[in-house]
Amino acid sequence: MSQTDDSLTSRIRAAYQDVLSRGLKASCGRPFEVVAVTKTLPVETVAAAYRAGLRDFGENYADELIAKASHPSLIFTDDPIRWHFIGAIQSRKIPKLADVVAVWHSVSREKEIELIAKLSPSTAVFIQVNFSENERRNGVRLVEAAGLVNLCRERDLRVIGLMVVPPLVDTESLGKIFTEVNAERLRLGLQGCSMGMSDDFELALARGSTHIRVGTVLFGSRIKTEMLGSKIVQGGPE
Repeated sequence: MSQTDDSLTSRIRAAYQDVLSRGLKASCGRPFEVVAVTKTLPVETVAAAYRAGLRDFGENYADELIAKASHPSLIFTDDPIRWHFIGAIQSRKIPKLADVVAVWHSVSREKEIELIAKLSPSTAVFIQVNFSENERRNGVRLVEAAGLVNLCRERDLRVIGLMVVPPLVDTESLGKIFTEVNAERLRLGLQGCSMGMSDDFELALARGSTHIRVGTVLFGSRIKTEMLGSKIVQGGPE
């Protein structure tokens, strides 16, 4: 491992420990899972994050996740990476993803449930809910989540809980969204909530989140980078 790699690993480790410390304070000591969002980051950064102690990695784009999951430097047979798919799901991509995705965070349609259940029985899933006024955004209304949860159970999928990507709102409104999602998952007898990103994970944990999806707070602001030999413009913050 080069000096540069060692420095990157050290920086990510320090950031990870800070997230854990702040998160445990916000959750009053309740354990939670950190999903490191590595969309558009190079495999070298993912490998450094693995060396820093992270094991759960979230990707938004199917082809990028598949490329990373098959990259020799990211294959660890003794303690493998758990890949989380956190972007909008395209049904035609599910067959390619089924063998590598450990957790689906963004399930929002019956068709997706049927395909995942067929190709990857007993896989862990979250049902994504949508609080945006934009009906085209991924997710179902909170009142519709129960129907998809029941379908997951009927198809023997391991439905962990509910997931949300909130709209841009003030802190008070955001807190109410997190509280509503957590209350509904408890009402449905679900184990957890996937909610909270770099800017709001402490508030999410205080309101019941069990899985936070963070990128910027671990890796810094996204800029242009080179991933697997291709130039990709970084997306927005997670």
